Amino acid sequence: MSTPRQTQNRAKHWNARIAEATTEKERAGVWYDACRTLAIKAEREGRPEVWRKLTEELHDFFKRNGG
Repeated sequence: MSTPRQTQNRAKHWNARIAEATTEKERAGVWYDACRTLAIKAEREGRPEVWRKLTEELHDFFKRNGG
């Protein structure tokens, strides 16, 4: 579990990365990185099911957009 300080630091990091992104493609890359980072953290905390949830979301996105 994260402390409030860790949550603030994480938000600050990702908000800065989003602010630096100049295109939607770059912003999508930042969010992809953020989601993978979150899944890695969840797995370390004993919640590996987050990977399955991320996989399902990505698969659904693929299907909704012509895949």
